[in-house]
Amino acid sequence: MSKDKARVVKKVQENRDITSLFIEGYGESFRKRRAGQFLTLKIMQDGQWSKPHPFTISCAPEDPLLRVTIKKIGVFTSLIPELKEGDPVIVSGPYGAFCSHIDEHGEIVMIAGGVGITPFLSVLRHFRNIRARSRVVLLWSNRLLDDAFALEELGALSREIPLTVVHNLSREAPGADLSRYARQDLPAVFYEPGRCSRDLMKKYLPSENPAVFLCGPPAMQDYILGELDALDMDSGSVEKESFTWKGAR
Repeated sequence: MSKDKARVVKKVQENRDITSLFIEGYGESFRKRRAGQFLTLKIMQDGQWSKPHPFTISCAPEDPLLRVTIKKIGVFTSLIPELKEGDPVIVSGPYGAFCSHIDEHGEIVMIAGGVGITPFLSVLRHFRNIRARSRVVLLWSNRLLDDAFALEELGALSREIPLTVVHNLSREAPGADLSRYARQDLPAVFYEPGRCSRDLMKKYLPSENPAVFLCGPPAMQDYILGELDALDMDSGSVEKESFTWKGAR
């Protein structure tokens, strides 16, 4: 693992609250990273280096630039959209073992809450690059569709690899008609209102025993694990990640 002074070379505003930074100048250890890992980031703050903050590497391991996708939720993360191209940063890592063996499974379920999608974006971008044949169901919960991002990319991925995308919109009333979002050219992309309940999961989860990966806020994770238990699935076997809500503000 390395600690490297690097720089921002590109910035993308994903939506009103979420920004992606593209970083170059990282060290050799990052070239050996796996999909789903994270790094710690320092930026210049009040004339000195900030404390390190953890964020998922949201790009594929094969991509030449590091990419982190960060939601504005506190003092530190509110500074991210203010960074400019060429600004120096310090990145350390890569860290973590989340999703480290995900490509060994034939049936995969990814359940994400909000910006918890980022490790799964890394994996799916990797799967596209290697033409993986694993069958994947992505259940992504947001309040409204405006809170999501990378919608066009996920739609394209659903055509390139065996991927089903389910956008679960919790602020839409249960039973609401979301057909306005559906597109004929994206038959593997679905929209479901209400919470990510056991009934919704039962509708989309494979009948075989899938490998389940979960990333989101602790309260969301607890709810999902309870719903999986109600489906007689082994919630203890679910691989979980929640570091982005620990010290990333």
